[in-house]
Amino acid sequence: MPRAMVQDTGLTARLRALLTHRRAPLFLAVLAFVLTLPALGAGFVMDDYFHRNVLLRRGEWSAARPLWDLFAFVPADPAAWMRNSGIPPWWSSPDVLIHFARPLTALTHMLDHALWPDSAVLQHLHSVFWYALAVGLAAALYRRLFDSPIVAGAAGLLFAVADSHAMAVGWLSGRNGLLCLVCGLGALHLHLSWRRTGSPRYLASALLLFVLGLGCGEAALGTLAYIAAWHLVLEKGSWQRRILALAPYAGFVVLWRILYVTAGFGTRGSPLYVDPGSQPRLFLQALVERAPLLASAQWLKVPVDLLVILPRQAQLTASILAAFLVAGMLALLWRPLRREAMARFWALGMAFSLVPICAAFPMDRLLLFAGLGGFGLMAVFFESTGLWPSDRARDSVWRRRAAWLLLVLHGPVAAALQPVRTLAQPLSDPSPAFARQAPREPEVAEQTFIFVNGHDMLVAYVRLLRVAMGDAPAPQRVAVLASFTTRQTVRRTDGRTLEIRADGGFIAHTIDRLLADPGRRFLPGERIERPSFSAQIRSLTADGRPLEVAFRFESVLEDPGLRWLYWNDEGRLVEFPLPAVGETVTVPAGF
Repeated sequence: MPRAMVQDTGLTARLRALLTHRRAPLFLAVLAFVLTLPALGAGFVMDDYFHRNVLLRRGEWSAARPLWDLFAFVPADPAAWMRNSGIPPWWSSPDVLIHFARPLTALTHMLDHALWPDSAVLQHLHSVFWYALAVGLAAALYRRLFDSPIVAGAAGLLFAVADSHAMAVGWLSGRNGLLCLVCGLGALHLHLSWRRTGSPRYLASALLLFVLGLGCGEAALGTLAYIAAWHLVLEKGSWQRRILALAPYAGFVVLWRILYVTAGFGTRGSPLYVDPGSQPRLFLQALVERAPLLASAQWLKVPVDLLVILPRQAQLTASILAAFLVAGMLALLWRPLRREAMARFWALGMAFSLVPICAAFPMDRLLLFAGLGGFGLMAVFFESTGLWPSDRARDSVWRRRAAWLLLVLHGPVAAALQPVRTLAQPLSDPSPAFARQAPREPEVAEQTFIFVNGHDMLVAYVRLLRVAMGDAPAPQRVAVLASFTTRQTVRRTDGRTLEIRADGGFIAHTIDRLLADPGRRFLPGERIERPSFSAQIRSLTADGRPLEVAFRFESVLEDPGLRWLYWNDEGRLVEFPLPAVGETVTVPAGF
């Protein structure tokens, strides 16, 4: 078979013509827009309800400042927040903080709520436009850097249809990532113009966009990954000159960090987010564990979003397996990496971009910047194996088969999955169903919901979602005593006290530790005060977690102001039958 005919099977002539056209970035932006239109039906999901309460200043968020508090998931004064709502759970770190500074992203949500506060469709349309713009800028960057139009077009196409981007587009609260990407790509274009022309106005504009990106979110640090990779791999001149060109960006990062921390923003006391500045050792550990997982998710679609529900040992095993996958990918890519500077640029940019996102628990929606380098490198690899016309000799059979597999996985499969995953966002959120199952009588507004077992975020959303939607009375407070991931033995010792012993101990799984400092060791006899009750630790597991805890309430357990609920073994939220004094009941694991 003639060589050209073999290569023609890679892409149809029509698609090749579109990808090599000078207006290919516009075509790909339109394609991305169309593929993500199902987001218009995604509605509000998870943190979107929190945002509604902050923007509309409802409930305990009535005093919030939307510009600065839209991403204050656990504010700097958690004690006051806890007094008002019962959140967070009693095992949370005493100084837990999850408060991000994203004022420019907040402005876009404030605009939505000023123009169409109740229209999720128009708010999602706003996000879809940002994604289309990001795809257009990414495709233009590929076209600018690649000599071959077909390679540039292929990289842009893979980026446009990536289903890992679905949540960033289909989840309103994920818009910050899109804004960071748009600002970052704009800064990259301007930085390259500066290096080509030497005009300081391009540098000033690039720095301005970079700073605006930092105002949209921490993910904008991914911009520096590619600027640094450019200067390390593709820039001409001495090393001193290359490094000096990075100094303005580094200076702004240092200034941003100082202002960020001084103003009280940041994270602490949660394994979900590890602050590299204040927890360098933990961040290094997280980097070693999470980077291989994220790289595997980028290249092989490893479902890293599911890791949070796995036991810790299973997470470590997954990380080790991912490291072997990364080693295999390096072996597969070794030839283009060794021969081509452009391949090394994309690889290094992708690797550097993984560093900042390792501060957060692995999720594929974080791979926006990593995808920029990942798909650029993938396009180089496809060209090196001869999947489309070039002057290169055909590669080995196994490498070509691997290339075909990756092309199918990230081409037609991803294109089919992207709209499905975008539209499926509400299905991944159990909180509305959980909130609907909770009691709805008028007296609920005067009650505290006591969840004998549950999950801290779902428990929080019973109140948060009801305040946001107003379709049912919100409980005055909520409280969770134990997790639904383990079986509990519940014994009533007197009229006001329940003792709970958890099989394997409390906070045994990662999903239970969202607000629990992994380095904290509890003490026997330690008493933790919460609204309506105190929790006294009676015994500990070998690794310092509570094993048995006594919960003493301010009033008798039958007080009508307390509503007792639990998650049963059928996965439903039902009323909890209080045992008589001296009796013991078993609560099965409900998850």
